[in-house]
Amino acid sequence: MDGPAKRDDRPLLLEGSKVGLALMRREDIAAIARWNQDLEFTASIGTPGEAHSLEMRQEAYDKGARVTPASIEFAVVLLSTGGLIGFGGLFDITRAMTATLFVGIGERTHWGNGYGAEATRLICEYGFFFRSLYSIKVEVNGYNHRAIRLYERLGFRIVGRVRGALLLDGSRYDQVVMDLLRTELELRHVSRFQGLAQGPGAP
Repeated sequence: MDGPAKRDDRPLLLEGSKVGLALMRREDIAAIARWNQDLEFTASIGTPGEAHSLEMRQEAYDKGARVTPASIEFAVVLLSTGGLIGFGGLFDITRAMTATLFVGIGERTHWGNGYGAEATRLICEYGFFFRSLYSIKVEVNGYNHRAIRLYERLGFRIVGRVRGALLLDGSRYDQVVMDLLRTELELRHVSRFQGLAQGPGAP
């Protein structure tokens, strides 16, 4: 299998200590298709048994790569190498200023290193600061206890379940719904932007 993409020095929108967020590029499609042909990965992100061809990912990119009022998708980039290691973003951004989050670290060699947690925090900070969101929701497979613990550490709370919504190996699992309010997350990585309203041209 191919490894993560080599450094391409793409502009980073937000940076943490280990990973950053950038816009997706057409060159990312092959890596994302490869991740979506890893059945362990697709099961962990909520689509057990699903696999995507290169053509499917190209179509998804053409439809969803634009930043819109209702959605945004990021490339998750490892700061130490500049390589693409995952993706994430927000969709269903509503007029009531709520949204749904998705995130996945696709490169197996980078699982378990805290990159997913930091990417999730960066996406939430972007949503709360730049999109002025009131709350962010995430839907998690009931069997993915590791992801549930990760979201809980970031401050997400379980607010509901869709009972038996997922079927895997003949067993049914709940779809767990969690959410996070703007008042429940310290905005650590967008602090450098907090003087924008007082900058040149501000009233």
